[in-house]
Amino acid sequence: MLTLRTPLIWVCFVAVAILLACTSNNRATLPDADFFVQEGQTFVLRVGDTAGIQTQASIAIVRFGAILEDTRCPANDTCDEPGHATLSLSVQLALNVSDAQVQVPPDGGAEVQVEELKIEVLELRPAAETGVDVDLLSYQAAMRVVQTEDLLP
Repeated sequence: MLTLRTPLIWVCFVAVAILLACTSNNRATLPDADFFVQEGQTFVLRVGDTAGIQTQASIAIVRFGAILEDTRCPANDTCDEPGHATLSLSVQLALNVSDAQVQVPPDGGAEVQVEELKIEVLELRPAAETGVDVDLLSYQAAMRVVQTEDLLP
């Protein structure tokens, strides 16, 4: 009788282990982000911050990596050229990660297309000022992300 119970105990043990493994993998987890917004909603990212954007089909992750340059003409100055600030962004859609650069004029209003997403930079703060050096970590970008293609079948 002992020989019949031992295989039954092993079968039960294996069945429970498989059941636990299957249920632990079915839990949906959100990707790492500082906060989440809906597609089309305006949000503000500081340098180094990451936002999760809920689109129609998935969640996109946008990270404001750095300011690569800032040659914007201050509003209280007269310049030959208006200049621009170049932002470095990292965008993740599913398992694809893309890097993008956006050139933002002094009044904002720039956009970049990354796969099926249009990323709009509405405003970049602080504004350029004569004689003021801006700490690279103090930049903030007001953005909006919109899905441009329908991914649903």
